[in-house]
Amino acid sequence: MRGTVARAVLMMQREVADRVAAAPGGRDYGVLSATTQMNARVETLFTLPPAAFSPPPDVFSTVLRLEFAPRFEELCVDAAGFDTFLKASFAQKRKTLANNLRSAAYSPQELQAVWPAQIPPQARAETVALEPMAQLYRALTGINKA
Repeated sequence: MRGTVARAVLMMQREVADRVAAAPGGRDYGVLSATTQMNARVETLFTLPPAAFSPPPDVFSTVLRLEFAPRFEELCVDAAGFDTFLKASFAQKRKTLANNLRSAAYSPQELQAVWPAQIPPQARAETVALEPMAQLYRALTGINKA
């Protein structure tokens, strides 16, 4: 099924669209942002006010364009394993990335041995871009970047 749709233009509630399109470091960035952006380039096109509809909803709506271009091969990660890793990384928003991964059965010694220099030790998952996240995943799973 992968690869059958090249582009999708979707309208959704503005708050959801903000989460889908969020960049690392913002409070809206989470597992929804990361998993969507692993599969597609996300572009916010425009936002419509409630008055644009009849009857008007209680919320603003945003239109996004998703250009499907999975990044799993580019980042040298397997899709299912990396999706599971991302879910574990974002499991509890108030915890650090390291604590979330410890809760996912990675030992402190294992994490310390492979922790990438570009990820601060006390970083939360929402502050980490996909590239260093993939580097950490590859190190933890023994995947060598080709």
